[in-house]
Amino acid sequence: MSVIEEKLDFLISEISQIKKALNIVPDRFITINDIDNSVNHYMKFAKEELKLSENSIKNQKSTITNFLNHSDGEINEETVREYLESNDSESWKSNQTKALRRYIRDYLKLGKWIESFEFTKSKAKIKQIPDDDELQEFFENIPNDQVRLLFLILHNSGLRIGEVLQISVNSINFETAMIDVSNVHKGATKSSWISFVTQQTIIQIQNHVKLHNIQVDSKLFSISERTAQQHFKDASEFTEIVLNPHLLRTVFTEKCTLAKIPDKHINAFCGRVSEGMISKHYTDYSPSKLREQYDKVEPYLTFTANNQ
Repeated sequence: MSVIEEKLDFLISEISQIKKALNIVPDRFITINDIDNSVNHYMKFAKEELKLSENSIKNQKSTITNFLNHSDGEINEETVREYLESNDSESWKSNQTKALRRYIRDYLKLGKWIESFEFTKSKAKIKQIPDDDELQEFFENIPNDQVRLLFLILHNSGLRIGEVLQISVNSINFETAMIDVSNVHKGATKSSWISFVTQQTIIQIQNHVKLHNIQVDSKLFSISERTAQQHFKDASEFTEIVLNPHLLRTVFTEKCTLAKIPDKHINAFCGRVSEGMISKHYTDYSPSKLREQYDKVEPYLTFTANNQ
């Protein structure tokens, strides 16, 4: 080992020790796919490590579960802010923030961004949904090919970003443009079933698979959720069109409503129908029945250009 390499190793070791001494943890943003499992593990952590009372743990369980369901498991500054702004009560916000700090900072160790988290004291904001021209402009100003493809799938399907990033090639039916995410969630709190993408997007997926020589049992995407969220944030700042991955689910729902698709089928596309309900009424939720419904909304989801 050279002298320079020895000095470099020494500096890295010193920095690591300083970070540990100062309890410095890098900020991270993640998606919880199994809500039940994460909450149950936190309860054990809160009892054994944090030494909280049973009553405090019970209250925090409710807060954390409500937040994760509200955010579809996405944990970042924006989803926390949206959750806190869903209620006007200042005391409610204060109590919720205390519980989320314990969960996000102490248990998940996602950094200290939650410590100084500030929420507005204004009333809950009404979501501003971009129109088609704004969606088109936003899409065209995403510089990353994978994030553009991710945008299309989110926009077309109503799936959650955590689900889409776990898609493998063999979960895609290229003939029917169906995406099967039925095995993504293991817990009882959150469900997922199947959805579809437009013919325009399925071609983009095929091109992406061929270009990168992705194997059938490999994931379609190699990017992290944090990378995707950052590209959305950058595009929002550049275009001045406020849009995040979660809002694309709302866009999809609005398009389905415009196409007069029944709520039960919209809920199936978005993973809001339990396995038990699907099993009991399989005819209503079968791939062929959902494909019939998707045919109604597909014209509303097609872009005028393919910038891939």
